[in-house]
Amino acid sequence: MAAIISAALVGFFVGMAGTACGGLSVLAWRRPSRPAQAWLIGISSGIMLAVVFFDLWPEAWHTGGAPFLAVGTGLGVILIGLFDYVLPRFPVAGGERMSKAAKTGFLIGLGIGTHNFPEGVALGTAYIAARTTAEWRSLALLMGLHNIPEGVIMAASLRLGWISRGKIAAALILVEIPMGLGAAVGGFFGRLSAPAVATALAFAGGAMLAVVFMELLPMGEEAGGRLAAWGGTVLGLLAGVIMTKLV
Repeated sequence: MAAIISAALVGFFVGMAGTACGGLSVLAWRRPSRPAQAWLIGISSGIMLAVVFFDLWPEAWHTGGAPFLAVGTGLGVILIGLFDYVLPRFPVAGGERMSKAAKTGFLIGLGIGTHNFPEGVALGTAYIAARTTAEWRSLALLMGLHNIPEGVIMAASLRLGWISRGKIAAALILVEIPMGLGAAVGGFFGRLSAPAVATALAFAGGAMLAVVFMELLPMGEEAGGRLAAWGGTVLGLLAGVIMTKLV
């Protein structure tokens, strides 16, 4: 039991380390100008697309094949569509409706939390099975680095929505709870079935893809024009490709 708790804590803090680094770098900024917002949103979109195209979907395909990739992606898109409809109707402070940027940040958090769970399972399995720290430390480092851009894009969207720093910090912590839970599951059961992992990864990919095209890019175009939004997307995609290949 102690080993499972230890695995859960390792999973949570590894994920939190990367997400916090990315998120805190955004929280240190003041609110950017509208053109800067468009570039920032575009870069965030490009990074998310790179994570989907070069990380989540290939891993889902390799793990479970085309059927589970298609089912998971479809479910992710549908769920984001439902949240896109429901979230603006929830009141926030002062009885006002949730802003589009804030809603987008929460939708991004949903996608991040979803794919953090199977990542946690992998880390928990490696942690329990390892005979020395070195055998799981490299995987933990890669996952921590992988979470840095995720913290950036989530915190940036919430910040543009005038969400307070304290609430953003709390949201960054919450999205890493699934990684800790996944690590506990990995430590207890060893690993999830291949279809379950593939569906979860594809679900996260579909959710992130829907967020980019339904929320982020329209918001970027509205903030600073199509050129800035799509120019930032190209830069973000290139940066994301480099990060996914290195990490």
